[in-house]
Amino acid sequence: MNANAQQKFDIAVPGTVNAVYGAVMKVVEAGPYKKVEPVHAMKMVSFRTGGSLMTWGQRWMVQVAIGIDGQPHVSATVTPRIGAAQFDAARIAKLANTFYQKVGIAAETV
Repeated sequence: MNANAQQKFDIAVPGTVNAVYGAVMKVVEAGPYKKVEPVHAMKMVSFRTGGSLMTWGQRWMVQVAIGIDGQPHVSATVTPRIGAAQFDAARIAKLANTFYQKVGIAAETV
């Protein structure tokens, strides 16, 4: 069993940091996320996703910052909460993919 099932994701999103952060917040506020805690000054938000049959859910830390390529990047660190962490890897990847798709769509409309 993997003791540290934490996963990290990072994508570049066209636009400004403020616009991309606005898109992230739009997705988070419209989604099924719990315990949303934004830190606007740092362009960061933390939240939880719900559990499933095999897990107790995940904790997310998402931040928007300029990457080394000069573009805004949305970086997410996702950590399984208590429970069957070994079953979380595929679920986290699926949740992250859906989250990033929604952020990309929201960034186009901001």
